[in-house]
Amino acid sequence: MPTKEEVGRRIKLARFRRDMTLKEVAVRSGMSATHISEIERGKTSPTIGALERISKALGERSAHFVEETTSSLAVLTRRSEREKAYFCDSHNQILETEGLTHTVPWTMTRIFKKITQPGATACRSPALGEIVVLCVSGMLRFAVGDFAVVLRDGDTIQFSLMSGFELQNIGDEPAESICIATLVTHDGW
Repeated sequence: MPTKEEVGRRIKLARFRRDMTLKEVAVRSGMSATHISEIERGKTSPTIGALERISKALGERSAHFVEETTSSLAVLTRRSEREKAYFCDSHNQILETEGLTHTVPWTMTRIFKKITQPGATACRSPALGEIVVLCVSGMLRFAVGDFAVVLRDGDTIQFSLMSGFELQNIGDEPAESICIATLVTHDGW
C-alpha cells in the first residue's frame, strides 16, 4: 500500500494531467478544496468514500491511487497495449489519439500519436508544461499565442503550454502527428 504522501502525489498528478483546479475537483466531488489539498500534500489520508468521489471527479479508477506499482525505472508499452482515445472537436468531428506510452503514477511525460481529419480543429487550454509535435504526414496549422505556423511532413514545433494552443488540419487528407507532452506541476516537476 502506498504512503499517504504517495496517494496524494498521484491524485495531484491526475488532476494536473486533466488540467483541473482544486476547486473544479471539489465541485465535481462534493468535497472541500481545502480537504483535497490536504490529501494531495500528504497531510491526511482519504477515506474510501473520499477516494471514490475524488476518483470519479478525475475520471480515474480508485485503485490507480492505492495500487502497488512496480518500482521499475522503466515501463515497456507493447504495440498491442496502446490505448486509443477519441474526442470531438468544436465542429463535432472525431479526433483520434493513441498513447504510445503508458500513464504511470511517476511520469509527467506522455508520447502519443494523433490523427486529425481534414478541417478538424482542437484547442488546448493553458497548462504548465511543454509539447513537441512532429508532423508525420499532412498539413497542420498551429497557433500558439500570436505565433502561427503550418507544419508539413517532417516538420516539428516545440512550445510552452502556458498560452494553450489551437491546431487545425488545413490539408485534404488526414494528418498524422507524434506528440511528446510534459505537464509540469506547481512543485516544479
